[in-house]
Amino acid sequence: MRLDEPLDPAIDVTQAMTTGTPTDPPSAEIPPEPLPGRMRAGMSMKEALTANGAIIFNAVTWGTFFPIMEFLLSRWDIVSATAGRQVIGAFALCVVLWLVERKTPFRRGIPWGTMTWLGFVGITLGSMLTTLSVYFSSGLSAAIIAATNPISAAITAWALHRVPLTQRIVIGAVFSVTGGVIAAMAIRQDEFGFGVGELILVVANVTWTWYSLAMQHHLRAFSQLERNAYTLLPSAITLVLLAVVLHVAGVNEIRIDLSLEPLLCLIYMGFVPIALANFLWHWGVARIGVNIASMYMNLIPVSAVLVTLYMGGIPSWGQLAGGTIIVAGVLYAQAGAFRRPKSR
Repeated sequence: MRLDEPLDPAIDVTQAMTTGTPTDPPSAEIPPEPLPGRMRAGMSMKEALTANGAIIFNAVTWGTFFPIMEFLLSRWDIVSATAGRQVIGAFALCVVLWLVERKTPFRRGIPWGTMTWLGFVGITLGSMLTTLSVYFSSGLSAAIIAATNPISAAITAWALHRVPLTQRIVIGAVFSVTGGVIAAMAIRQDEFGFGVGELILVVANVTWTWYSLAMQHHLRAFSQLERNAYTLLPSAITLVLLAVVLHVAGVNEIRIDLSLEPLLCLIYMGFVPIALANFLWHWGVARIGVNIASMYMNLIPVSAVLVTLYMGGIPSWGQLAGGTIIVAGVLYAQAGAFRRPKSR
């Protein structure tokens, strides 16, 4: 599987998302899943609002992730902290997959080679880079760099899959990036700088964007829940093995604090940002596209600032203005894409 493998729009996944089996080419009545990076055509306002809400939830919860991870790294080593949250997330998704769809990772017909490769780039590598970025910078500084996500997502989608950079996407990205920087710098301007940690997070953003695009394309015969669970599971196992190997080799000493506070932080990160929020991210991306969805990632610094202030601070005018600019940019990028109700 090449990173720049062309996309084939001729496969309908409406049935595949519920049955887990490939389907015939789409009929005129059932709209196909959009090409990764693009917004689904003919989407109703209700569905679009739901998808946007899912992405907003993802952004807000990931904003809480960065300062919490910074705290956890004072008690856990880098690899164990990464593996721990992915193991919890994989367990949660597999349980939900069984409860909702009555499917397990042990059934036949799962292309584990593809699942492992996608998960390695997007989750194993991406999550390790994210943890390293927090370790070498700070939770807040790493969250601020998330404001570059719309740019990296748009460039990655264009470079790998030739997703066009429309004028609305470019203008919307500029607005959302500007809003994210304004919001994050409003209170803690003195803590921001650009160094190794911030550069690592930019690379992590690129790997995550590729994963988001490739997963929607190569796993169209599986439901969104299966896509998340089956790519996360081998990644979690890989990270656990990596922690053991590096410890035995003397490269990284395993350091785990099982006291209540760090354990609760790890459980929260595994269940909420990793399992729930990431599932909602891919569900939303399948509807509004990765370019538009990534613009909401500029809400991450806003959430991170609030958590850094122990959730007791009052948002400043700068934060409110930045958040407004972010939403304005996202809405502008989507303007005209909603389906107008047919008159009867």
